[in-house]
Amino acid sequence: MKINYKQPYWVKFNWEIDSHHDNQYVTEFNKFESDEILNFQHEKSYTITCDFKIDESYKSDKIFMIFGKPGKNLGLAYNTEAKVLSFEFWTTVNGEDKFNYLLFEDCELNPDFNTATIIRNENEFKVFLNFKEVNSMVFEGELIEDYKHSEIFLGCGNPGSPVEEHRYYGEVDVNHFSIIKSSTTIANSKSIYKSKDYDIIKKRFYNDILFFYDFETINNIGVVYDNSKNTHFLEKVPNQFVL
Repeated sequence: MKINYKQPYWVKFNWEIDSHHDNQYVTEFNKFESDEILNFQHEKSYTITCDFKIDESYKSDKIFMIFGKPGKNLGLAYNTEAKVLSFEFWTTVNGEDKFNYLLFEDCELNPDFNTATIIRNENEFKVFLNFKEVNSMVFEGELIEDYKHSEIFLGCGNPGSPVEEHRYYGEVDVNHFSIIKSSTTIANSKSIYKSKDYDIIKKRFYNDILFFYDFETINNIGVVYDNSKNTHFLEKVPNQFVL
């Protein structure tokens, strides 16, 4: 699915569909903010997998977030001039906020899709491109508290930022986006990436999936179905939240 410039999507809500057993046409009135989405990044282990394509003809800011969380931005960033991919986040160390930059080293993106994986294990992040480890970082302190108050975006870092260059907009195609909690192995990233919606329930980590989008099921109002058990559906950010 292509995400257009300044038309980001967000993961923010659990959608209540108990009263719509045979009806995927859910509305904005049956959803509530998800505590799991707000807090997952402070857990000690998880695996984030994102399959994406960046076309040189696509419009973007100089630096944009393929996915991100606002505050002091956390997420997968691409620098269009340097043509480098990185995972960026902030931590609090001895009462001071510290910027952390984890480069996907010596990596040239394929012209077609690329799969980025970020794995946290205690105070270490590892990054993988197309399931090959390319860098790692042991960080001090803990991720900043700001992240506990924000949703996850696709196609930007923070669409509501009063500072234009901190919004990090970009056009990008996304084929897969998932998070598995309590997961520290690249094997799980490979497994969920190759999974189909009809067999994901058989995976040993099924109950730990925070969300899983393969972009195969999208309803009449553009909501992307979540293949996990959590109904963390993905939707376009309403215009009033996009500056």
